[in-house]
Amino acid sequence: MLACFCWAAHVSAQPPGRSLTCSLQKAGTEFKGVCEVPCEVNALAVNFDGIKSNFSCRTSPRRVAASLREVEAKRWIGTMEGAQPEDPTRFEVAEGLRIAKLPFGWFALQGTRTDENGLFLSIAADKQLPPTVDDIRILERAEALLADERHWDRQDDRTCRPNPERWSLFCALMQATEEVSGGVHYRQPALQAAREVLNEVGGNRLGKHRLMDYNNHPDTTLDEVHRLLRTAQSRLAKRIAR
Repeated sequence: MLACFCWAAHVSAQPPGRSLTCSLQKAGTEFKGVCEVPCEVNALAVNFDGIKSNFSCRTSPRRVAASLREVEAKRWIGTMEGAQPEDPTRFEVAEGLRIAKLPFGWFALQGTRTDENGLFLSIAADKQLPPTVDDIRILERAEALLADERHWDRQDDRTCRPNPERWSLFCALMQATEEVSGGVHYRQPALQAAREVLNEVGGNRLGKHRLMDYNNHPDTTLDEVHRLLRTAQSRLAKRIAR
């Protein structure tokens, strides 16, 4: 039986290009369909403060496959295609139907509508949701996992194995996210903050996979990795205090 999304019985009208919408049809025990992803969201050009300065796009929204199933009252989990083929596809609607956790970032859920055959969502896409204390805990835990050189894996391949003796920056963040949040969301605010700092300090050490490339670069030191995580913590703490 469909849950009653009584808090928002309609899809809110928003300025063009600022909403991500999903139209999912009932298929057995889940809903499957497509979401329309605005070009700035697909380009990962939306951060905590809004769309990145000097970014503009004129292309039509990208249509991506998505699915959701209800796992408990007012909590849905499924999949959504990400920005890149290798991106994790976890899609979750949580926190009393207020938060949409997407492969593109975490955004506010504006509204929902259901009928006997469909589930329709409108997600605010003008800025990502601010961090919480859990994000601070994730960064602190990642730093603890990377305690010293003996526990630092400098040959990251983005495959995080269970119970390793050493951790890369990427896998330490994945493990910390799992421990604190109970699941891995690739665009968790803690990880987004780390990437934000990397964009500023990484220079020519960054490539397609920023966390891996920075970790593996021969010039990167563990002290720099620790500073990166602490800087991200400091920035998130200021956002939480606002």
